[in-house]
Amino acid sequence: MKKRLLALALITVGLVYNIQAQTPGHRPYRQFFANSYLFNPAYVGINNQAELNLSYRQQWVNFKDAPVITGLNLQLPTNNRVALGFSITSDKQVLLRNSTFMATFGYVVPIADNQSIRFGLSGGVGMNQLDLTSEELNTNDPAIINAADNNFYVDGNVGVVYAHSGFKLGFAFTELFSSNSFNHDSFSKFAFSNLKNRLYSMSYRFNLGMMQNFAMEPYVLYRQSADGLQDAWEAASLVYYKDKVWTGAGFNQNKGLALFFGMNVKDKFRFSYSYDFPPFKSGVSATSAHELHLSLKFGKKKTFPFVKSKPKPAIYSRPATEVANANTPKTDSIETMNKEAKIAKKSPSNDAKKITPQSDPSQNNAKRNPEEYVVDNKSIAKTEIKKPAGRPAKSFTITKGHYVVVGVFSMMDHSTRFTKQLLKEGYDVNVALNPKNKFYYVYIFSSYDIEEAKKIRNQYRWKNLFKEAWVFTME
Repeated sequence: MKKRLLALALITVGLVYNIQAQTPGHRPYRQFFANSYLFNPAYVGINNQAELNLSYRQQWVNFKDAPVITGLNLQLPTNNRVALGFSITSDKQVLLRNSTFMATFGYVVPIADNQSIRFGLSGGVGMNQLDLTSEELNTNDPAIINAADNNFYVDGNVGVVYAHSGFKLGFAFTELFSSNSFNHDSFSKFAFSNLKNRLYSMSYRFNLGMMQNFAMEPYVLYRQSADGLQDAWEAASLVYYKDKVWTGAGFNQNKGLALFFGMNVKDKFRFSYSYDFPPFKSGVSATSAHELHLSLKFGKKKTFPFVKSKPKPAIYSRPATEVANANTPKTDSIETMNKEAKIAKKSPSNDAKKITPQSDPSQNNAKRNPEEYVVDNKSIAKTEIKKPAGRPAKSFTITKGHYVVVGVFSMMDHSTRFTKQLLKEGYDVNVALNPKNKFYYVYIFSSYDIEEAKKIRNQYRWKNLFKEAWVFTME
């Protein structure tokens, strides 16, 4: 009789906890930044690379049969705006184990350069199983009999995310179906929920510091439940160093303070750990929690399409003071640039640069045509620019010429590491010492023609590749 009462008590505790953690959006994960797909299905494949993730969370440390959540998910982005996801989750508390299998379909809608709206829809099945001994199961108690059977139910969620560079704004319905997982008829008799289980999220990652080695990412979450008992907000912030090491802290309205720490190994393997302190008013040290996320990236990084509609064409015209000169040569016309780009594309060389041609309307160039002409950005986006002849020779020290500089360092070691990082990302950069001030300049283009250097600088700025690029002139 005592065992039966104990079993009933444990079942009750497990059911209460399971109701709170049944849907992915309401699972008690704290590290939103580590795997946002666990919170909102629209984040599936957002890193544009196939990845396998493992998550583990141990709650109520030092309590016997404390809740443990283990999950495995696979995210597979494709080139045609589609991303697929698959996840398996095991949630065990006391004597109750809840297992779910979900499949996700994600779709990316590009709306502008570095801007998109992502949609995600997940659906699957869940199963509850009671872990009792044969002696405890040998009973006529209907509560234990119903709970002991394997009971299946339907699960699902849907979400949307707006992404613009480092800014992301998300919303999700975390429970699409309403079903009693401990009713034998629930699998065949399910209905749509009242859609009051919701999750709101907002995050923004931006660079800090001269070398852009440091980045910060604050984010806020708000969970809303149908019964109102689980409503809670959460705020956190992280600091990254070269995306290799990061740390931060977060505060949840109900769970209290958490500290984060993580590392990225060769852009392939990532792990992130968090420790939850007991809530300030709980007075119980054993209510702390540990959470670990492991991620393995494989395959090549996918490239999703950008804006589908034609961008507004850029119009270039010469100042009125220069229009009178009708004999101006056409060496700097867009037609010539496109012709050179086609040649460079057919016969690539080490000097070929894969950037989108774009001039700055504010720059007055006496070599432009007197007529006003229109450039279709979309038509030239696929071209490459062949660097003009007559560039300063590469050397350890800066020689006479004009340089498009993307970084200046006082130490050679720092400049070398920054250069290697850009070379790894596919940029043709060089580093040279300025003999006048003994600083090391990392430059991405050089020319004897200052107008050509300004044009290349503007092209990188227009594409948001190096917003702070500037032209240095060595006399």
